[in-house]
Amino acid sequence: MIKGALKIILTTIFLVIVTAITWAQEQDCLSKLDGAETLFNTGLFEEIPALLEDCMELYGETDKKKAYRLIILAHYMNDDVTASEESMYFLLKEFPEFQPVAIDLVEFQYIFNSFSVRRSLDLGVTIGPAWTSGRIIEPFSPFSDKFSYRANGPGLFAAAYIDIPVSSLFSINTEPGYLLAKYEIHYKDAINGIYNIKQSETSSLIQLPVYAKVTFLESTMQLYAKGGFLLGFMTGAKTQSSINTQPSIQRDHMDYRNRLYYFLGGGAGLKINFKKTYIFTELDYHVSLNKTLKNGTDRYDQTNLWTQGWVDSDFGLNTFSIRVGMAWSIYTIKKIR
Repeated sequence: MIKGALKIILTTIFLVIVTAITWAQEQDCLSKLDGAETLFNTGLFEEIPALLEDCMELYGETDKKKAYRLIILAHYMNDDVTASEESMYFLLKEFPEFQPVAIDLVEFQYIFNSFSVRRSLDLGVTIGPAWTSGRIIEPFSPFSDKFSYRANGPGLFAAAYIDIPVSSLFSINTEPGYLLAKYEIHYKDAINGIYNIKQSETSSLIQLPVYAKVTFLESTMQLYAKGGFLLGFMTGAKTQSSINTQPSIQRDHMDYRNRLYYFLGGGAGLKINFKKTYIFTELDYHVSLNKTLKNGTDRYDQTNLWTQGWVDSDFGLNTFSIRVGMAWSIYTIKKIR
């Protein structure tokens, strides 16, 4: 017990000392920043870069940008344009969205305008629940007016996120990923008041979408909308059915399912920007253009219905998903003059 208490005391003392040293360093660096500004205002430029370079990692964003300004201008005033441009490159690399303000000296703006900064690619991940339902395209049952294809609880969507900017507000977006779809054939009532049939299916698809995306507002919080085409490849289809109180029958239905699917759809969302990263949430909806049932596999007959509890109409898939994600921006910085 004494050893434990001593360990806590020593750890506390250590943390207090480290905090005190860090605070002292930060205060010293803030004093150096004020001193560098005084030197600049009095025309003494030579000492400014050396005075500030050891403190750059300790400054917060506002003070770091101020320090970069002084270093860039100090090099420029010392006729060292190469060093000035190198410092500007480091400023833009750390703060790629940086923009001069009206009160910035013309020399600083000249160096800034010597560079082109472009967001070239966003990479990230996205995940969320997905609800899959269906619409009957060609009924293979005399009871088609008594059932519907509806979501059987949430499935899962998970994907990589790739956004390629075309301009500041337009981009090409793709999210290659995986969809776990769960849906059921829901009967309103027992057939003929006798047969209570339950049918459900779980499918898995690899998806590759291509969207045109437009982003509104150039601010920290941005709304966006996207629309386009999605290619899906089904990798699995498991079904489960039962009649009244009989045990459930489970099947692999891939022999009765098309492999390739074509969807149209899109979505809308909100993203919140941070330095070089952003988080986003969006709602997406897609409708398949082709049928789910493979040609030549019409399986409706009396045997299937009464003994297996399965009616396989031709139907299309509809998916609705809610996604959250995070992306990291990659910038290209070029010297243009």
